[in-house]
Amino acid sequence: MQKRLASLKKQIDILEQQVNISEQQNYQEHYFDEHLFNTTKINTDNAFYLEKIKQTFQALVNNVMNQKDEQIVYLSEMLVNQITALTRELATHQLRKKEESKLSFQETLSEKHCRHLDYLRRLQEMKYELLLSAESIDPIKIATLDNRIYRCEQAIKNIEQELDTESGIY
Repeated sequence: MQKRLASLKKQIDILEQQVNISEQQNYQEHYFDEHLFNTTKINTDNAFYLEKIKQTFQALVNNVMNQKDEQIVYLSEMLVNQITALTRELATHQLRKKEESKLSFQETLSEKHCRHLDYLRRLQEMKYELLLSAESIDPIKIATLDNRIYRCEQAIKNIEQELDTESGIY
C-alpha cells in the first residue's frame, strides 16, 4: 500500500509542476464536475483543484493509517478521477486554445444551440451504454452523468430563451 501511496504522491507532484507552468484559463461555467471536487463555486484557478487533490490524498493517507477499507476504496477512486480530470484539462488546454482561436468569436446562438444539443446527445449515449454494459451498474457514474445531462439541458433552455428573445418571441 505504501508503494501505491508513493506513486500517487509522485503523480500529484508532477501535476503540481504542470499546474505551475500552465497558462490559466477563465471558465464561464463549471468546467469540472462539482461533486468530483466538492465545490459549487466556479473556480478559474487550477491551483484550487490541485489543492483539492492534495486534500483528498491526505484523507486517503489518514484512512490507510486507520485501516478504514470502505473509505480507502472511495477516496482512491475519487483521487484517481480528480488526477485524471486535471491532467486531461492541462493536456488538452493547448488544443482547446487553438480550437477556440479558430472558432469565430461571433458564434451565433443557433450554432451554440446545435453544439449543446450534440453535447446532450453524447451524454445520453454515454449513459445508455453504461446502463447496457455487462458489468455491474455503477450508480455513482450514472448519477454523475445525470448531473451533467441536467446541466446541459439547463444550458440548452437558457440558449433557447435567448433565441426566443432575439427573435422577438416571448
